[in-house]
Amino acid sequence: MVFEPEDILEGTRSIRPFLPELLGDDAVQVDYQLSELLAQAKAGQQVHEQILEMLKSYPNTRNWIAEFLSEKPISKGFEELPGKGQPISASKYRCPEGDDYTWYRRVVGATIPKCPTHKVPLIPAD
Repeated sequence: MVFEPEDILEGTRSIRPFLPELLGDDAVQVDYQLSELLAQAKAGQQVHEQILEMLKSYPNTRNWIAEFLSEKPISKGFEELPGKGQPISASKYRCPEGDDYTWYRRVVGATIPKCPTHKVPLIPAD
């Protein structure tokens, strides 16, 4: 399956907050490598294939990015509730410096983190 480079980059920005949960001790090193690749992408380099290869090298990140890029998410153990559902609102935040980190506020009042690359507060995404 062929994916659009921007979809891969958005998935990369979105997975970064979950790396500690997905990778444990390897999270810091992988996050650093992803932030470097995102900086290269911002500079115009085509790095989306490198990113996919890196994420595929760990089972948990491979599954996460596969679901992110799928047309219909396939969360294990998830079944839609009967009846008509409504979308859940989650505010999107991004790094103002490098636009290389995306975080969603899923809980009202949750503290907005800083970008781990640039150490600056995240700002609301447009």
